[in-house]
Order: sequence, then structure tokens, then C-alpha cells
Amino acid sequence: MKISKEAKIGAITLITLVSFFILFNFLKGKNIFTSGRVFKVKFENVNGLAPSKPVSINGLRVGRVEEIKIIDDQTPIYFEVLISIEKDVEFSKKTIAEIYEPGIMSGAEVRLLLDYGKDIAQSGDYLNGRVAGGMFAGITEQLGPIQTKIDSVLITLNKTLAGVDSILDQENKQNLKVLLKNLNQTVTSFDATAKSIERTSNSANGLIAQNEQTIKTTLNNANSTLASTQKTIEKFGETADKINAMELEKTIKNFEEASKNLNTLLADINNGKGSLGKLAKEDDIADELKATIHSVNALVEDLKKNPSRYVNISVFGKKQTIQP
Repeated sequence: MKISKEAKIGAITLITLVSFFILFNFLKGKNIFTSGRVFKVKFENVNGLAPSKPVSINGLRVGRVEEIKIIDDQTPIYFEVLISIEKDVEFSKKTIAEIYEPGIMSGAEVRLLLDYGKDIAQSGDYLNGRVAGGMFAGITEQLGPIQTKIDSVLITLNKTLAGVDSILDQENKQNLKVLLKNLNQTVTSFDATAKSIERTSNSANGLIAQNEQTIKTTLNNANSTLASTQKTIEKFGETADKINAMELEKTIKNFEEASKNLNTLLADINNGKGSLGKLAKEDDIADELKATIHSVNALVEDLKKNPSRYVNISVFGKKQTIQP
């Protein structure tokens, strides 16, 4: 079966219209292929809320504002806002739909403050609504106490300035001018000193730059000298160690020889060789030595008791008779 041009044109036109309808609703934020739940909320003031604005739960978009109706058959009038929830989230009828402003440029939106009671909300039910204070309202509330404190500080400052003005008479003002003048002179002198220091620093930098090669050569020579000195010290340490070892060996050898001599002397004494050996071994010599010491002691005692027996003293040329 051959399709006529008219049928083709009609089909293309129909497809174009459907596509335009879907695109138009998509740009408005409405998804026509999603069947969500619809809830009603009463507000006394919508605070700039408009259809197609998002509805969020804890920052996540779960729906949109479908329609805003004005109910003017009652006094005072109020607004009935229809919101659709596309996500399958259960909450009770005590859940609050709040109009708030997430940012300066975004405008008013709706967020759900969930309540997880037993009375589950169904599509078509009414939810409680309220309007949150805007960003500027919160800022104004926070700035209120600050403004009061600033006013108090300004009043105190005015009183302080008035007191200072009353203290500063003409003489004190003149003294203050002199003090400020001296302070300016001090600052000028300090500035001149700073400039002089800067010139000195520049001169030093120039001198270093001119003698950079010489300084590098001197440092290299110093490094070479230090390396050579370190090698010399290491060699001297090795030589000193060798000398110490030789001296220690010589001392040990001398000590061994002295020990041998001492052992020989002790052996000779034990064997009765020499005077010490005979004295140690022969009892007769020891007895005679003891008798001699005893006689000497007796003589000393008699000399102490009878000195006239041994000393002849002449007085005026007359000789005393020595007592027997």
C-alpha cells in the first residue's frame, strides 16, 4: 500500500506538535511521563513562589510546584499551592511544607520538613505550610543587636572625645604640636639612617660582586687546606698510635725484667745468699744483732742516768773527778 504525501505531511505535523508539547513542558520543569503524588498546602503569603519551582527534601529535588490558586471567597484570603512529589517517599500528614529562599538569585522554593508519624499522607491530602524568613531577614535580625552595640560604642566615643577636648587646653595643644614636630624630625632622621644603611648595603653587595672570583678562590684554597690538614692529622694519629704501642711494649718489657730481678732477689734471700739471706737464715747472726741492740739500749739508759761518768766538765779551770 502506497502512502500518500498528505498522510506523510500529517504524520510529520503530528509528531512535531507532540515533540513541541513535550519539550515545552520539559522546559517548564514538568515531566509528563511521571505520575507523582499531588499534595495541597495553604499559605497566607507565597513570598514570591511561582509554578515549576522545585520541591526538595534535605536538599534533594523530589518534585515541583504545579499550581498556585488564590482563594478569595473567604476573609482573609489565602493561597492553595499544589505540589507534586515524584519520589516514593513516605511521610505523615504532620509534615510541613516550607517556603524558603536557598540563595539570593534562586528565588523562593518549597522544602518538606518530614514527619515520620503513623498517619501516612496520601495523594490529595493537605499539608501544613509556613514561610521561612528570607536571607535578608535573617541578616537584619543578626545585625539588630550589632547595630545597638555600635550605637552604644559611638555614644561612649563621643563622650571620650569630649573629655579629651576638655583636657587639651591651649598649652597642652601647643605641647602636643611640639611633640609631633619632634616626632616628625625623628622619623626623618630614621629615614636618612635607613637610606644610609641601604647605600652601605649596596656598596657591600657591589664589593662582593667585584671580588666574587677572589672569594671563591680563597674558599677553594681554604677547603684544600682543610682537606690536607685533615690528612696530616690522620697520619699523625696513626704515628702516635704506633709510638704509644711501642712505648707500652717497652714498659711491659721493663716491668717483666724488674719482676724477674725481684724474683731472683727473693730466691737468693730464701736460699741464704748475701747479707739479707744470711740474716734471714742464720739464727746466730740474728741473736748477736739482738744482743748488740740490747747493749746499746743499756748504754743509752746509763748515759741518761749518770752523764758525769762519761762527760768531764771543768769549772773555772778545775777538773771534776769522774765518779766510777
